[in-house]
Amino acid sequence: MTDDLSNLGLECSEDWVPFPVAGSVDLDYWAKSQSEELAVRYAQDGQTGDARRLARDLKRTAADCHTRDPLAAFGWYLSGHETVAAIMELDGIHPDETFPEITLDLLVEHMSGHDFGEPDVREVRLPLGDAVRIRQNLIGEKKGFFGPRPVIHTVFYGVRPDGMETALTMLVSWTEAVLDEPAEQQADKIAKTLSL
Repeated sequence: MTDDLSNLGLECSEDWVPFPVAGSVDLDYWAKSQSEELAVRYAQDGQTGDARRLARDLKRTAADCHTRDPLAAFGWYLSGHETVAAIMELDGIHPDETFPEITLDLLVEHMSGHDFGEPDVREVRLPLGDAVRIRQNLIGEKKGFFGPRPVIHTVFYGVRPDGMETALTMLVSWTEAVLDEPAEQQADKIAKTLSL
């Protein structure tokens, strides 16, 4: 039997735009509507935002998230910026024949990369249960034929909800090093609000 993750909840600021689940809506329509809402929010913050550029970025980012089929995904849109600052994806890892028990050690082993040395791994306690937090930088895929591969900055949380065999994962990723501190703070704050 698989643990039920359908009541997954979290708290985050309005800067985090929830992406639709794959196949649930017309992405063009959703991106256009969402971009108009963002442009209004930016204006309220005294910033400007080009709704067409925002719509393109929203559609591209949501479509990219759909390729990984997470339980939920969000984009962090900061006022005045027309591209996503960070992406958050939540997913479940269920026991199977290969891994009959999902442990924190297993999560660390499979979710750690060593592209830039040892990741910062910490065991923590979240309201949902025992968890592991991994802060690391990874080498991303090339965007074009020429040019360098981007550095992907990440904070990963894997939590074993009390009384469940399934692990819940949360990955926040971004590419601008200047966002390291605020993105980490956002990830840590949101992880403490995860609920089922």
